[in-house]
Amino acid sequence: MEDLVQTISNIVGILLGLVGAVGVGFFIYGAYLYLTASGAPHQMERGKSAMMTALAGIVLAMVAFGIVEVVIGAVVDPAVDPDVPDPTTSLIGTFLGQGA
Repeated sequence: MEDLVQTISNIVGILLGLVGAVGVGFFIYGAYLYLTASGAPHQMERGKSAMMTALAGIVLAMVAFGIVEVVIGAVVDPAVDPDVPDPTTSLIGTFLGQGA
């Protein structure tokens, strides 16, 4: 099971790196369009749109990576910590010497 988890984690990491590289490349392309527009509103809008799309793609990829890591962590180690403090005792009472 640990080998499968490691393989999935490696694949997700590689894909995230690939998506990040493509996103950065697309952002640079949008910046190039924006900087070389020479005041043409249509060209400037294309550049801004490309940069915003690239930024949204990078953020989406990072969120997807986080979700995958949380799911993998929940599947691999679903143990619940049994040492949960008793909610009937308050921390203030404990500090004042009135609690357990």
